[in-house]
Amino acid sequence: MTTLPRQVLVERVLTLWLHENRDTHSIATEVGIDEDEVCKIIEQSEGGRP
Repeated sequence: MTTLPRQVLVERVLTLWLHENRDTHSIATEVGIDEDEVCKIIEQSEGGRP
């Protein structure tokens, strides 16, 4: 499995979260990362801890 460059990954996660109203589990499955990482990306985008 190849990993997307970080910025592309972040953009994809946020698109699925904000525009498609997907849950973190389905996002993690689609982009091929751990659900915890999906949560971290979302939290960072909302001004959470870096």
